Amino acid sequence: MGEVTRRNFLKGALAVGAVGIAGTALTGCSNAEASASSDMPKSWDKEVDVLIVGAGSGLAAGVKAAEAGADVLIVEKSDHPGGFWMASGGGCTMGGNNIVQQRAGETDDNETWFEDEMFSCSYRGDADIMRTLVERGAETVQWMEDLGLKWGDLSQGFLRGKTKRGLWPVENPGVYVGGWGTGKNAGICWTQVWENRLNELGVPILLEHRMTKLYREVDGPVVGAEIETKDGITNIKAKKGVVVATGSWTDNDHMVKMYDPRAAGEFCYGDGGIPADGTMFNEETGDGQIAIDAIGGILTDMSYVSYLWIWFGQKSFWSWGEEPLDWRDNKGWERGKTLGTDAFFENGIVVQSEGKRYFNENLAKSGACFAGGSEEGAEAAVFDPDAAVAAMEALAGKGDHCENPEISEFTTKYLELPQPRNVWAIADASMAEAIKWPIEEMANPNPRTGSLLDPDCVAIADTLDELAEKTGLPADELKKTIETYNGYVESGVDEEFGRKLLPAKIETGPFYAARASLIRHTGRNGARVNSKSQVIDGTARLDSKVVSCNDEPVIPHLYACGECGNSLGYRRTHNSLGHYATAAMIAGENVAQEEPLQ
Repeated sequence: MGEVTRRNFLKGALAVGAVGIAGTALTGCSNAEASASSDMPKSWDKEVDVLIVGAGSGLAAGVKAAEAGADVLIVEKSDHPGGFWMASGGGCTMGGNNIVQQRAGETDDNETWFEDEMFSCSYRGDADIMRTLVERGAETVQWMEDLGLKWGDLSQGFLRGKTKRGLWPVENPGVYVGGWGTGKNAGICWTQVWENRLNELGVPILLEHRMTKLYREVDGPVVGAEIETKDGITNIKAKKGVVVATGSWTDNDHMVKMYDPRAAGEFCYGDGGIPADGTMFNEETGDGQIAIDAIGGILTDMSYVSYLWIWFGQKSFWSWGEEPLDWRDNKGWERGKTLGTDAFFENGIVVQSEGKRYFNENLAKSGACFAGGSEEGAEAAVFDPDAAVAAMEALAGKGDHCENPEISEFTTKYLELPQPRNVWAIADASMAEAIKWPIEEMANPNPRTGSLLDPDCVAIADTLDELAEKTGLPADELKKTIETYNGYVESGVDEEFGRKLLPAKIETGPFYAARASLIRHTGRNGARVNSKSQVIDGTARLDSKVVSCNDEPVIPHLYACGECGNSLGYRRTHNSLGHYATAAMIAGENVAQEEPLQ
């Protein structure tokens, strides 16, 4: 095997969707025999009770398995533990009369919480799994507090109704860094308390170890995994089982294109952070989903890829800061600040690859986006905040509370454009100043700090001809579009799209532009599991009778959790950390109880 450099190692992770980790991937049919006992290693380089792949939610599974007495090993492909979890905002929506709710005097119960969760996912989540997550949710909140996580004041959360279920870690110096209210993120609070406990338990975490194959006996259990390292291949036997916690697949263009071609291609980016080419930070490449599929597992509800941000001026919405990176401290963490603000959509214009406007920019305002099930509702929301609230409530379970991006006119119109979508927001000098675009940052873009502006996504020019050259737009058409728009400003009537707010012409240089990027944020769904986090066997022959997921045959000794497992169902992406932690707890507890293989 040739030398595996850090860059090539991670770039390889992005290519697996084309051919599959085990050479057979995502075919929609049985792959179990293709990667079963015939290619088992003749010997094992290492043997453990439990192998956990991925050091995000896998950390939680590792704690539970080790506390149950298992010999646990965690492998992680990045050069730091924490996964994408550590870079997340850190909030969760958890009910069940948990300890935080009790302290706040909030009344809640499991049945109400369950119904609100099912409503949130349009009733497309697995009810048996959701009931288990709800029934054990309050326990998870208590467990995290016992490990050292300090919960802040109760907030609303991401479900319908008035019951408060929003939980956020706050700072707890000496235990972890970050926390809500510090100006930095709180995802790292979770992962650091798990790391602290794993250190106490003596559980090793091997970094830059990427799982490339699961080994399964024909029609039998998973017995181990192939791990790629900088020094070559290592085969690890897992006598009690493997827990796959490799995260999502939003950085894998090949997989995304299979399920939603609109969200893949040029100017579309994943969740991996800056730089957006996947060579650094956290790579969400679908390794676990691909490996599970290759041995007979099945994937489910994958067509809802993720929440789809459309941001102007950036390729990513988060960064860990400038080199050298310190993964033990989040002081360099930044969340991007799109130039597509409400103020811009009231003033500027957006043009597509041909230099033409293609929708009513007012409908991209935040209130209209959430309420935009219809143009009438969206327009009402632009001018009437009460109408926006009413529209969101009317669409609850279809958009706002389950984050369906296509409910907004803005996103729908963008996705309808032919690819590549070279879409730019345009403003002139007086407009850019009025809407408070960060002119200095646009002149000196740095994707690692501040607004995370990328040099490829911003342009400044003294003339429209120069702006067209820098943005790749046809100059004649761009100038014609702006001339036409300026005429609408004079007449007060947008004859093309019926835009109401027409405050100023675009006529004074320098001219500013910010390119739109589609950012696939917070993936949803993956390997089909049951309420014990066991992976369901897609090769088993079943009759047509509908049964509970808990009655379906499983791949013995194989578990999946976090974003790799299909634990939540359709659409709701944000504030899911509590459920992922619960599923990881369950995986760790159950894998530790398996009878060991000989």
